[in-house]
Amino acid sequence: MAARIVYVDDVLYFSFKKHTFTAQIAQGGLIWRCTWQKPGHVAEKAFQTAGSIQNQPHVRTFESLTDWTETCIQELLDEYHTRYSSWKRVRHQRTDQPMEIIYKHYQRSHPKSPVETKSILLYEQIAGQKNAIEKLQEKVAKWIEWYETTHPNKPLPVEPITSKEEPVSEQHAVQPFVLTSDTGQYMVLHRMNEIAPDECVSWLKKNGPHRFQNMLKNVKQAPIFEPVVEGTDNWNDVDQATSIRFIHDFFNN
Repeated sequence: MAARIVYVDDVLYFSFKKHTFTAQIAQGGLIWRCTWQKPGHVAEKAFQTAGSIQNQPHVRTFESLTDWTETCIQELLDEYHTRYSSWKRVRHQRTDQPMEIIYKHYQRSHPKSPVETKSILLYEQIAGQKNAIEKLQEKVAKWIEWYETTHPNKPLPVEPITSKEEPVSEQHAVQPFVLTSDTGQYMVLHRMNEIAPDECVSWLKKNGPHRFQNMLKNVKQAPIFEPVVEGTDNWNDVDQATSIRFIHDFFNN
């Protein structure tokens, strides 16, 4: 996930003896929101029962592909004497590639990347809290539907909690997309990093950011590379600092 190859909420799936299993990627690379589709049936939820431990919400997650696939095969199908190659069989839905191919791509593009340390316990707690919030939101929605059906034309006794959205000014909405801005360069490099052949990405990295600037020499306003500063990347709505760090990492990895 740190390499921006797979993302939160991406779907993984695999099949075993005509049974199809799916799951989603959660924060920290955990696997959750599993489903199980029997032959000739509609997919149903699996391992999604929420619980609590010492008043803390908990939902089942898996730390690895092997953990997930073996649990599905053993606990749902009662198959205990099978060797299943998870990395070869599990596919990433968005790219339609086996996870083994995606991992090899990661190794080629990040040959010297240090192993990222992460707190699995923290991400498990986040998943539990997120699942609990979603369950509460579902219950509130069902209660509102019941009340409006039972008491038509009557206002709700309690105002629903809604997040306030900042109004978007018309001037901000019509701002042009500037290729030479930090965000513009990020969009170009990020897209190339996803779909361009490895040799093209390697050539661009080899020639460095100055050659990249020369490739944009026909643009009236020359691109400016600001100094890289430390900070937390924001991928939901990429800001300028995140764009600058991505450009720096692209040409230095």
